This record gives sequence, C-alpha cells and structure tokens, in this order.
Amino acid sequence: MAGFRPKFLHVRIRVRDIDRSVKFYSEVFGFKEQRRSTSPAGNQLCFLELPGNETLIELCCTPGVEFEFPEDIFHLAFSVEDLHEFRRGWEPAGIEFWPEDGPVGERFYFIDDPDGYEIEVMKV
Repeated sequence: MAGFRPKFLHVRIRVRDIDRSVKFYSEVFGFKEQRRSTSPAGNQLCFLELPGNETLIELCCTPGVEFEFPEDIFHLAFSVEDLHEFRRGWEPAGIEFWPEDGPVGERFYFIDDPDGYEIEVMKV
C-alpha cells in the first residue's frame, strides 16, 4: 500500500516476576526501564529500551497466574562484539550457555532468560 510504512515498536513477553526480568535484561544486555504501568486487566507492564535501538521489550506480569512456556516457540536475538568475552563475563554468574562446547560456527550461543525464553547471542 503506497504511503504505508509500519514501524516496529515493541514485543510483549509474559514473565513471572517483573523485577527479576528487569534486573536480568538490564544487567546482561544494558536495557533501561522506560516506564511501568498497570493495564485495565490488572497486568503489570514494564517497557524496556536498549540505548541505540528503537524497538522496546514490554514485560507483562499477571499476578497470581501461573503459565508454562512452550519450548522453542519464540526467541530474542542480540548481537555482542565478542562472544567469548560475553560468555566469560556471565557464565560465572550462573548463566548457562549452549552449545556447551562453544558457539555454533563461531557465530552464536543460546542462553535462557529467568522465565526460560531462549535468547540467541550473536556476533554480527
């Protein structure tokens, strides 16, 4: 459609503990909390921005509601300058990297966030 240029704004992910997820994304990838609110349905929302990027992550927590995450249905991907340095910095903090024997083709690892979302960490 002529003149129609969508802009990707954010992606929502459900989390069990919003503060734990904010801490993870802030510490590991450098996200900054942009704003928090409560939706009309009672969901706790927190928008995170990564400096230098326009797309946000919207964390959504529904207090008192338990849910399971289907494995391998969704993942986020982030680039880092040095895969080995990133692993050396975060593996001692308890983050598990896979494959365990090194990045695939020297290009990427996978890690999980606190709720089990798969994150691809890439050298681009």
